[in-house]
Amino acid sequence: MLTDLSNSYKNRNNSMKNQNEKLVHFNKAEQFCEEQNLFITKMNREILSKKSNSNAFSVSNIVKDSFNFLFKDWISVIQTPYISQNIIAGITVAAVALPLNVALALAAGLPATSGLMAGAVGGAIAAIFGGSRFQATGPAAALNAMVFVVVQKFGIAGAAATAMLVGLIQILLSLFSAGTLIKFVPEAVLLGFTTGVGIKLLDSQLPKLFGIDWSLYQMINDITNPIWLHEVSLPAVVCGLFVLFFILACKAFAKFPAALIAIAITTQLAIFLNWPIHKVGEIPPVVFNFALPHFTNEDWFKLFQLAIPLGLLAAAESVLSAQAIDRMSGDKHHSNLEIMGQGLANLGSGLVGGMPVSGVIVRSSVNVQSGAKNRLGSLFHCLFLFFAALFLTQVIAKIPLASLAGLLCIIGFRLIEFKELFHSLKSNLIMAMAFIFAMIGTVTDHIVWGLAVGLAIVAIANFIQTKISKNILENNLANKKINPVKISTEENTVNTIANNSKVSSHKFSSSKKIVINVLDRGEQWLHHLKQQASVPNTSYIHPNASVIGRVVLGKNVHIAAESSVRADEGTPFYIGDNSNVQDGVVIHALKQKWIDVQNQKWAVYIGKDVSLAHQALVHGPCYIGDNSFIGFKAVVHDSILAQGCYVGIGAIVVGVEVPEERYIPHGSVIDSQEKANQLLKVSPQHQHFNEDVVEVNKGLVEAYHELQFKSIKEK
Repeated sequence: MLTDLSNSYKNRNNSMKNQNEKLVHFNKAEQFCEEQNLFITKMNREILSKKSNSNAFSVSNIVKDSFNFLFKDWISVIQTPYISQNIIAGITVAAVALPLNVALALAAGLPATSGLMAGAVGGAIAAIFGGSRFQATGPAAALNAMVFVVVQKFGIAGAAATAMLVGLIQILLSLFSAGTLIKFVPEAVLLGFTTGVGIKLLDSQLPKLFGIDWSLYQMINDITNPIWLHEVSLPAVVCGLFVLFFILACKAFAKFPAALIAIAITTQLAIFLNWPIHKVGEIPPVVFNFALPHFTNEDWFKLFQLAIPLGLLAAAESVLSAQAIDRMSGDKHHSNLEIMGQGLANLGSGLVGGMPVSGVIVRSSVNVQSGAKNRLGSLFHCLFLFFAALFLTQVIAKIPLASLAGLLCIIGFRLIEFKELFHSLKSNLIMAMAFIFAMIGTVTDHIVWGLAVGLAIVAIANFIQTKISKNILENNLANKKINPVKISTEENTVNTIANNSKVSSHKFSSSKKIVINVLDRGEQWLHHLKQQASVPNTSYIHPNASVIGRVVLGKNVHIAAESSVRADEGTPFYIGDNSNVQDGVVIHALKQKWIDVQNQKWAVYIGKDVSLAHQALVHGPCYIGDNSFIGFKAVVHDSILAQGCYVGIGAIVVGVEVPEERYIPHGSVIDSQEKANQLLKVSPQHQHFNEDVVEVNKGLVEAYHELQFKSIKEK
């Protein structure tokens, strides 16, 4: 009996001892978690403090940063000038720009020399001081409608004065670091504006192609009794259509100056056959008179009002063009310096009697494709334009206006984006409305109001959608459940994708089953926090990034600064080969919920060649298929995205299965399977964009590793 009692006491003591040990472990775990939270909070405060200090507005810092970029770039140009390659590129770009500058100047009601001097002087200044090495600057079709309005009200001197005011506005924009903000102008508003410009260009140039003085509206209005057909000039039609079809036929040959050759042929033909056709006419000689135009204070104020939207649009077009050129060349531009350079270019253009200018994608892309190595390519193109303005005016005077009209009609058609409008009408009515208002405002000469209304519509819609989507997400997270997606327990696993006919085209075969499971047993947070990330040597995690818990990275993965990949609650995470997690991205997951991929459980599974853009949120359980793109500030939660999907800026995807290669429009909320099934296919442009982003980040990984190696070697 005593033995039994002794054993009972021993068992009781052992039990109490075990309980005490568990309590100690629990207290340690709790203490560890508190320490981790304090550490993470401290780090976040330090990062935010550094960020606020570095981003604090300071004109001196902006100027210093721009000067350093420009100084280093010119040092590299001097060291390796690549004279022969840049001269060839300059000649090719000048061959494209020469007829375009003349045509745009005449279309705006200005003499041909205004376009030539704007391209020569303004382009040269932008090439010297701009923030893009390959940007070719000159008169732009997108600005022409507004320049025409200025010329109609204030004459040739008004265009020069507006150019100078545009320059001052752009310099102020650069000092206020507006280069980074312009990138966020809604695409729908810009496309609506360019479509309006295209329509205006066709309205003014189609009648010239037929050699008549009617407006396009009058021609369409009298279509039942087309009296204007009796006034059509056959030689004008021949010249215009020849230029139009010749350029289209040579479209595949990017380096071939089709416009210049076609206009030269029609000019010689008109001279040889002595056709009675309207020509450019006498061009006044270039006179360098560096003086301010004379206007009353009231007129200067009116000009300033017109210059504000012109300055903003010219800056936006220049930055967007620089971004496109970066993707082509693999280079990286400096946004604020580019706007500063464009501002100085417009000041210079105005001082020599030129018209407003901006960076133009057409000429800039020709510059890159023609083998330009640095900013000397753009500078040489300006020298050739200057030569033409001084010595080729007699030749330019004989060019038929119909030939230039054929060139401008092609540009007008290319500016029109009705395809994007129809797509927006099906997928995003808000963006469609913004597009329509911007387009109507441009066509009716109420550009400022049209753009303002378009921007206001997008801003209000984004505010409302953000509130709605935030409530949806908060409710979803608060309930800790996943209703829309099929759920199965670990004991009774069911394939939720293979039997879904709408997603059967995805690579969700029996070798890659995707299921969401829910386990009822708890996990120790301490165990999660102690797990180490698996990072191959070829991948790179920035020192200011936070990667916690069991995170498995594939090859060439880039985790950028200030991103948070937190596998502390839901775990583990997988990020596939060549994928990138950009600045400010958050990846997190709910506890005890997983996705089965090839019989392995993951709280978050991100495939290969996936891009997560700045400040996106991916919240598991979640699957993102290969070759997908998640846009700026987009949210993907409790969802399965098949391969090749493109999620637009600020879009919300919650609790759905998205079929492969689907486009989720900017700002949309996809919170039902019906909405997911109605999504349209992604465009080739979206696919190529993600490919470019992936390639850039692979290069960044190599560059960061090389920088690390050099730093270690120096130490």
